Amino acid sequence: MQKIPCPIIDFHTHLFPQKLQKAIDSWFIQHDWVFPFAGGWQARLDFFENHNRVEKFLAFGYAHKAGIARELNRFYGSLKEHSGKVIALMCAHQDDHDLPALVREGADLGLAGVKLHHHVQLVRPDDTRLFPLYEEVIKKDLFILMHAGSGPFSNEFVGFEAFRRVPELFPELKIVVAHLGAPEADLFIEAALQNENVYLDTSYTFIPTPEMTLDAPVELIKKAAHKIFYASDFPGICHEYDESIRVIEGLGLDEEMLRGVMFGNAAKFLGL
Repeated sequence: MQKIPCPIIDFHTHLFPQKLQKAIDSWFIQHDWVFPFAGGWQARLDFFENHNRVEKFLAFGYAHKAGIARELNRFYGSLKEHSGKVIALMCAHQDDHDLPALVREGADLGLAGVKLHHHVQLVRPDDTRLFPLYEEVIKKDLFILMHAGSGPFSNEFVGFEAFRRVPELFPELKIVVAHLGAPEADLFIEAALQNENVYLDTSYTFIPTPEMTLDAPVELIKKAAHKIFYASDFPGICHEYDESIRVIEGLGLDEEMLRGVMFGNAAKFLGL
């Protein structure tokens, strides 16, 4: 296993206001997911503030219904007052009023992009209701972080076929696909290689979940290493945080690839 003497940018972590967090945790517990880290949003910020390898981390939630995104985005906009390491994203629901205005409001709060959870929000990436949001994201030079793959839970709103047309219709839209797009990682990685503005993160990959193991062919990861960002999915993981680091370090990537995946690619993408 190769060790990398460089800092880390974690591209995928979750923070929610306490009431919403309890509801989400309860759902996962009912489905046999047990998370070792049980602290609230302030404890999560403190965890990263005290982690000696994490230089920056992206934090976000998602809007599971219309009408809650703006309040959540005010919460995410306030996180920078509590941590010098956090980079927060906004959320949006496909049925929210005036999505372009919502994006502009989030940008004014200092939010760096938009998180869409297509499985939870019950909306395909290629749903036309999202097109005005995509157009505004391009105008504001932001990006979309999508849970577009069909793992670890699947429904009709996720999977590569639901995603395929988006980079074709919006080639200037910066997209980061969570979880390497697994279990269709080969298709999503090929899309990243073929489309300049499509990237992937490694959140909760190569470690078994209660549902499946999200992984990808290592040779494809090596081929696309310049388009991949390290990510953990903390705290919604059933293992210790540093195991997320160790599994990526153990894939057999060379040092240049590892430095890119763990820090350099995301730093360049975020303009740090």
